Amino acid sequence: MKQNVNQVPSFAPHEGPSGHPFPQEADAWQQVQAQMEALRQELASTRQELAQAKALADASQSIPGAGAASIGGVPQQERAVALELLGKQILEKAATRGSTLEQIISFYLSGVEKLHEGMLCSCMRQKEDRLYMVAAPGLPLEFSEALNGMEVAAEGGSCGVAAYLKQKVVSTDIATDPQWKPLRDKALAYGIKASWSIPLIGFGDKVLGTLAVYYKEARAPFPEEEASLESIRYLLQLILENKLTEQELRQSHERYYYATVATNDAIWDLDVVNYRIDWGVGFERLFGYKIKEFGPELDFWAAQVHPDDLERVEASLQSARSSRDLKYWREEYRFRKANGEYAHVVDHGTLIRDEAGNPVRIVGALQDVTSQKETENELRKLSLVARETLNGVIIMQPDLTIQWINPAVTRTLGYTSEEMIGKRPGVFLEGPETDPDTLAYIDSKLARNEPLECELVQYSKARQKLWFKLQVQPLLDAQGQVESIFALFTDITQRKSEEQQLRLMESVIANSKDAIVINKTTPAHPQVLEALYVNQAFTQITGYTAQEILGKDPAFLIGPETDTKVLQEVYEGMLEGVANEVELEITHKDGHRFWTYLQFVPMYNHKQQLTHWISLLRDITTRKNYEREREVLIAELTQNNADLKQFTFITSHNLRAPLANLTGIANLIDTESIPEGRNRILIQKFKESTVQLNTIIEDLLEVLVIKDNPHINKEQVSLQEAFEKVVVSVDGLLSSDDIQLTTDFSQVPDVYYNASYLHSILLNLLTNAIKYRSPDRKLVIEVKAAKKDDKEFLYFSDNGLGIDLKRYGERIFGLYQRFHHNKDSKGMGLYIAHSQAKAMGGNLSVKSEVNQGTTFILEF
Repeated sequence: MKQNVNQVPSFAPHEGPSGHPFPQEADAWQQVQAQMEALRQELASTRQELAQAKALADASQSIPGAGAASIGGVPQQERAVALELLGKQILEKAATRGSTLEQIISFYLSGVEKLHEGMLCSCMRQKEDRLYMVAAPGLPLEFSEALNGMEVAAEGGSCGVAAYLKQKVVSTDIATDPQWKPLRDKALAYGIKASWSIPLIGFGDKVLGTLAVYYKEARAPFPEEEASLESIRYLLQLILENKLTEQELRQSHERYYYATVATNDAIWDLDVVNYRIDWGVGFERLFGYKIKEFGPELDFWAAQVHPDDLERVEASLQSARSSRDLKYWREEYRFRKANGEYAHVVDHGTLIRDEAGNPVRIVGALQDVTSQKETENELRKLSLVARETLNGVIIMQPDLTIQWINPAVTRTLGYTSEEMIGKRPGVFLEGPETDPDTLAYIDSKLARNEPLECELVQYSKARQKLWFKLQVQPLLDAQGQVESIFALFTDITQRKSEEQQLRLMESVIANSKDAIVINKTTPAHPQVLEALYVNQAFTQITGYTAQEILGKDPAFLIGPETDTKVLQEVYEGMLEGVANEVELEITHKDGHRFWTYLQFVPMYNHKQQLTHWISLLRDITTRKNYEREREVLIAELTQNNADLKQFTFITSHNLRAPLANLTGIANLIDTESIPEGRNRILIQKFKESTVQLNTIIEDLLEVLVIKDNPHINKEQVSLQEAFEKVVVSVDGLLSSDDIQLTTDFSQVPDVYYNASYLHSILLNLLTNAIKYRSPDRKLVIEVKAAKKDDKEFLYFSDNGLGIDLKRYGERIFGLYQRFHHNKDSKGMGLYIAHSQAKAMGGNLSVKSEVNQGTTFILEF
């Protein structure tokens, strides 16, 4: 039998927190009774049809080869019969009093899973923009909890996407499906590899929830499975919509019950034993009957109850009289007034029992709720809209003090109802950037009782600036006076921010000195472009106007002379859909070639499909020319340096031979045998000049060796031992008693250095300290190693003559620089020491004051 998806199963009246049932609307209850009777008849018919179908299925099994196609070993015909039977069982459970939504759906899904091997089912309910689990009997508990509360979005697993799109979603392979990106790891962790989800849509195209099936293998649904799921969906949709409607009515009536329980009007006292009732004076006022004329017999009351309600109300009252544990009784029905009109009434009472626990009296009250009933429906609709809307709703008194706010106001602004009600919004919502002109416009409109719409800045409790679209509607009474003011706040902060960013981006792009081109493309051919926009800089750089490039592929700018390797690199990057950048030559409109830096940036849509390329073009011709000139200059300097070095070596080598001869001749001359006079003096000067020239050439050769060997060998050297060797080599100079020498290498005992260079540097510094000591005081030399900022230093200090750094500071480490009148000074020592320190990757610097002393700082 085909299920009628438009038929709504009936449910028994709900019981309130006090134990007695809540009322239903009169018209709705009539429909419920009719539906219940129709359902009873359908169930009886279905049982008969199922028995016939079962007999047919048993007969088909006895015939070899009989039966329809099967999935998972279960013939399709048997599955259809079993599924139909399961559906009827569910309808019976749904019609059973006290059954819960979770129990019904869990039982149903368990049966479905048994009929489909390997299928795991779940049903989720949508609340606002999230889905919450109703039942998932076969899913792992941890995975079911992970799905609970999933967002309804374009990337939210099969269920989230199905609810978002309001259409069936089939994920045949979760491992590769982008829709499962946020939940993929959780699904695969529990072996879930495929998922199909169908939205459950109720009245008014409202998404109630989702039905989903999961498999532990990547697969697509068979047509037979899709047919089964469609049948399952209809039934779940039916149950879910009715149960949710039932819950909403229950909640609404609960609120109504507690709001009206304290406002009883017609008091009555029922004698349960004698079945007589006494009415209070409020009965006359409510319904127009005279109590004396109405009579105390319960039959008089029953005669005024609407015929359609009488059986139910009497049965309920009889159940209360016979109950041994019921404390309260309550019913809602239609009661005829003296003028013949029917009023909706709420009737409820408290049971009074004797010592044996038997009810003897029921004391209660009857209340006319006709007007409340009429307004309740309207208020429920308005309340639902106001509370559930994402926009903020504020209702104000005529003096603009807040009377009511909805939850969206609290969520957006951070203020509670207690903090806002009774105050004017402007007191705490306005801030430094709230526009005074907009406020004046609002005041002028409200002064004329006119509706208004505007955008303005308001501030949250945390003083966060927010942009709102404000819509205000004064509500007038029958006399045209303002009764209340309705204000709707729509948060447009993000839109304003995006607008500002777009304006900034537009300004940046339009005023950029780089050429910017926005190109349209397709995922199938990402290397084929169509220019949609170019900025002014594009025309300035290429010579082409926007009209000449728009709608065309900018590739025509490249030209045949462009390096094919560079073009291949660009082509491959575009095929991969990734950003890339190159330098290449393109052709100007006037025909000349120029160098550009070209960058491609891909743009994707919400489906991660490549839709646009943004091209940035920058003229780098000047830089390219400079680079070529620099390369030529570097080559020339390298060659000149090599030639100069070669010349120096040749010159020094050629000078050494004649200099050796001169030195030999000078050594052979015995100046003592030459008589005193001019010749002896000349020969003596000749010998001194020869020695001096030889020393200069040796020093120059040493400098050349240092400059020519930047990677000279290094080793671990003890500073204490190195300095002691230097002291021994100049022992004759330190023999004087008026020289004080102290050392401290405790912080840096060893350094990684060239031993020869270190010896030469220390020797130069020590001999200079002795050579340029002050004649007025005892020479004090202090040598100390220290660490600072992860670096190692050697401080060599003396109290000698010092150096005038203001005068000589820029050339203190220059070649042949002398700062004192000393006959032994050659101006080479500090130059060599400084060159050796630099060759080791460190430095040699100096601090000095005239006649105070000098400190040389060797940085290792």
